[in-house]
Amino acid sequence: MGFMRTLADIRGLKFPDEFVVRHFFKRGLAARTGRVLELGSGTGNNLSLYAQYGWNLTGLDYDQSALDDARWNLGEGATFIQADLAKGLPALSGKFDALIVPNLLCYLTLAQAKAVLTGLKPYLASGCEVFVRTRLIDDYRYGRGEMEEPDGFRLATPETGEAGLFNLFYTQAGLVGLLAETVGLTAREEFAVRFDNVQAGRRVPGNSDLVVWGLAS
Repeated sequence: MGFMRTLADIRGLKFPDEFVVRHFFKRGLAARTGRVLELGSGTGNNLSLYAQYGWNLTGLDYDQSALDDARWNLGEGATFIQADLAKGLPALSGKFDALIVPNLLCYLTLAQAKAVLTGLKPYLASGCEVFVRTRLIDDYRYGRGEMEEPDGFRLATPETGEAGLFNLFYTQAGLVGLLAETVGLTAREEFAVRFDNVQAGRRVPGNSDLVVWGLAS
């Protein structure tokens, strides 16, 4: 088992995304180990699941304070790299057996997303498990801001805490096509996730995500 703080001592989010958990167990990742890479790893809440089963951890994130918390939460055995993925991938090494991208693609332009995913392909082992979650075009935020590219908006949504941030929204076919083109995704499963949420003290209806998982070829 990897290094873990007690729940009370963990900084930031304390639990993994529920679909990260489903992917992990339904795809049998608890029964083996390997190297996992997370894009937009935050404070390490998703990687904490892999840590408990002995996986080697690498996380990339833009926010240095989040990375500092991730190191505190998961220990020095994990690798965390500060990187602005809008500017491309940082230097990586070796091959990864699992890739998780649970909350990142919506903040990249389509060109940036293609560049990141295409750049990852040489680092993914054959049969690498891939998990992606991102926003669909029927999400509450769609169209609430200035359009900067097709289905991409500079948001004007202070109620979600994202005013001024770029968001790109996908169709189901568009996301699946992007993953097939860039990482050669096969044997995939797709799950629509729709929910209401409380953000910045306000109930925000109509969050809409798509979860896709499968194998990199």
